[in-house]
Amino acid sequence: MFTLFHFCFDLFKIAIQAAVYSAILLALLFVLAKVIGNKRHKLNLFVQTYFVVAGLLLVFSFTYYGEHGLGDEAEIPLGQWKQMKASDGYAYFDLNSSMQIRVDSFLVRNHRLYMASEGRYYDYQLVSGRWMQFVNKKTYEDYAVMHQLPSTIEFKPFWSQYDTYWNGWRFWFLP
Repeated sequence: MFTLFHFCFDLFKIAIQAAVYSAILLALLFVLAKVIGNKRHKLNLFVQTYFVVAGLLLVFSFTYYGEHGLGDEAEIPLGQWKQMKASDGYAYFDLNSSMQIRVDSFLVRNHRLYMASEGRYYDYQLVSGRWMQFVNKKTYEDYAVMHQLPSTIEFKPFWSQYDTYWNGWRFWFLP
């Protein structure tokens, strides 16, 4: 039910954004092309532009960079076509096609994902897909100091990073 509500909200948001973007685009086109015609022609052009822009926004909302989840599902793009996902309030990451781990907190820096999961710590290279597991916090912290990696203090939970990533300009300008 919440997924349907969220999808309807996204459609409503796309409708408003498409109207604004279409008006801006047509204003630019009219100024650049100096199109002077009857109002009916302009209205038809606006409606056509509106549906094209709305369709493009809808398609974008399901791409890697536009997908933020529907309903109880949530996603944050990390880079290299990898995503941090959350379902029913629990964040998780797919290490490979057969292994998924629950994530308590994480940080992305320099094409690497650092994450904490139930007392274990991971260093995942987004480019290559290679990863290392550390059995406890001390082991990770020692390794982090030797290799100039971020400390576990810098890791943040999923929802604070989700809000940071998807709010602000992305909320207002993207579907």
